[in-house]
Amino acid sequence: MSDFVEKVSSKNVLYTNMPLDLEIQEKGIQGVYKSILYEHDLSSNLAKIGMPIFKGAYLQIFRGTNLKVRAYSSRAVYLFKSKVYSSGKEGNIRYLIINIPETIVRVQRRQHARIPVSEEGTFCFKEDLENSESEENIQPTKYRFMTKDFSAGGLAIVTSKEMKVGQKIIINLALKNEIRLENMESEVVRSIGKTTSGEYIYGIKFLNLTREKEEELVRFVFKLERESFKKI
Repeated sequence: MSDFVEKVSSKNVLYTNMPLDLEIQEKGIQGVYKSILYEHDLSSNLAKIGMPIFKGAYLQIFRGTNLKVRAYSSRAVYLFKSKVYSSGKEGNIRYLIINIPETIVRVQRRQHARIPVSEEGTFCFKEDLENSESEENIQPTKYRFMTKDFSAGGLAIVTSKEMKVGQKIIINLALKNEIRLENMESEVVRSIGKTTSGEYIYGIKFLNLTREKEEELVRFVFKLERESFKKI
């Protein structure tokens, strides 16, 4: 991985609605759970975060529970240890109050990490889609592809359809039943070669990613990395 690690001030890098992963080692609730940063009180170094949901119900996390927290931005992951101070409820929303250290660790990506992933998706050419929108009852031709690897910035695909570098395509893809790319505008940025069966391999770059979507993809890639490390 092309990473570098440094210590940074939590006050300068954490923000409202930042996605979180909470790693818990307590017996009975051991695991990694999704959460979100609701509020960060800079004066007290306390934060309100979403109570994790597990199998459709709020997880029972008690005061004093130790946490390892990962906070995700579009280009970095922030790591720190924390502890649950209390819990509460506002309407139907439950939350935890945790402490956030003044100094936390930033794992900064010099470039997006690529993870081997094999999933089937479809694409059409952006030009064909735009032409179909101006004509009734005409749908753009969809082509199948298989992913070869994936990153938060793009992916490598294998397809029987020949393309040119610079062509814009619209991708639809589901990854591990967790991430859905729906009508994702993308660009062919390089031709990698051919498979032994004669199919084409292309490097694809995502275009016009929102910050929220890029953070979701970064989070997904880090999860796959953690799972692959456990198998080593």
